[in-house]
Amino acid sequence: MILRLIVENIASFKNAVEFNTFPSSKSQSHNNHKVKCGHATALRLGAIYGANGAGKSNLLAAIALLKQMIMQESLQKVAIGENISFKFDNACINAPSGIAVEYYYNKNIYYYHIEFDRECVSLEELYISKTNKDELVFKRDGENFQISKNYFQNGYNEQFAEGLQRLVRSDMIALPFVGKLYAQEFPVIASAYSWFAEKLQVVAPDATTGFIPHFLDTDKEFEALVNSTIQEMNTGISQLKVNRELVEEDKIIPGSMLYAAVNAAKQYPGVPQPLFGNRSGEVSNIIYDQGQVVLKTLVAIHTDNNGDITEMPITRESDGTRRIIEYMPLLYAITRQNAVYIVDEIERSIHPILIKEIIRKLSHGDGAKGQLIFTTHESALLDQDIFRPDEIWFAQKDTDQATQLYPLSDFNIHKTANIENGYLNGRYGGIPFLSNLKDLHW
Repeated sequence: MILRLIVENIASFKNAVEFNTFPSSKSQSHNNHKVKCGHATALRLGAIYGANGAGKSNLLAAIALLKQMIMQESLQKVAIGENISFKFDNACINAPSGIAVEYYYNKNIYYYHIEFDRECVSLEELYISKTNKDELVFKRDGENFQISKNYFQNGYNEQFAEGLQRLVRSDMIALPFVGKLYAQEFPVIASAYSWFAEKLQVVAPDATTGFIPHFLDTDKEFEALVNSTIQEMNTGISQLKVNRELVEEDKIIPGSMLYAAVNAAKQYPGVPQPLFGNRSGEVSNIIYDQGQVVLKTLVAIHTDNNGDITEMPITRESDGTRRIIEYMPLLYAITRQNAVYIVDEIERSIHPILIKEIIRKLSHGDGAKGQLIFTTHESALLDQDIFRPDEIWFAQKDTDQATQLYPLSDFNIHKTANIENGYLNGRYGGIPFLSNLKDLHW
């Protein structure tokens, strides 16, 4: 669970700006949205609204960049553009950028903070939040890198600590370096790293169906969720299924996408490899299992009034239908696992009624375990039957062209108020400011 996200000197964010999932004392509805996280409490839904260019997507881009840096382990492997810093203040252009995230995982509340430019990390620190104070796990400040003596699994080793300091280069990210290579020596750091690697998922507007064919083929519970949901959404699809076929390796063209996918599958047996653009545009996975290379292809089953069945590749479906299918792993993970999904433009290509029904299902589900945070323009989701006021946030630029964030709970919202109408009337901000269109002589 994410508790807080803080961004500083990145894109449209100038000074440190915070988004958080802490429940407000003003909001009393949807108690099932509150999740106990140690000595803190978090909310499992968050919607961020704002005009085009207000900076809401920049917040999600920042957390996506943080995950990318941690997974790549080095700034040299990440394409950090020249325009990452806030450009409307000369003092910010050469200053480092900063991202901090506080999250709950494995019974600990972690606070991870990093400051960096395009070439080096100037500050990186990891704390564990306690009831009375935060405990430092490790900190690097310039060339100085130290791990708290309390977090050496087998007791403090001075020579080992000095060796680690020499190994951490200025462009390296210490969290994955220590968390992966020295997981047994520092299990707390390994746990903090694994949240980024395994639990945090950032979904861009152009996300693809990824590994759905393999998961649909191997997980019956996922298959049941997918096919019950797709029928409820009235997409015209009666069932999603997976066609399997053995790949004849001697007929594969060297250098082709299939050739690369098969080689990757053999390198990681049992791990599905995506294969897009295969043949007529099907969505497929390659898996190497028990000495065989298997091609798994996702197809949609359409059944007409006479009971006749037609199979169609997913790419023949509408953008909105494909987007709904792409959300199936998200729905599954949030309802059954403690995963965190961050989605940009969640409503893209989906009819307002359908996206509202999807979010309503997550809102009303008492058994949901994960967390969903997303940006949107869809005002139909502004419904107190779905969200608490403290789960709705707005992005708006100030006079310095810097993005500010604030929750709906900052306003006095009656539990019966129509917040969609209030938003569209400009009562809460976060909407476009339009000039006089009459001047355009339309």
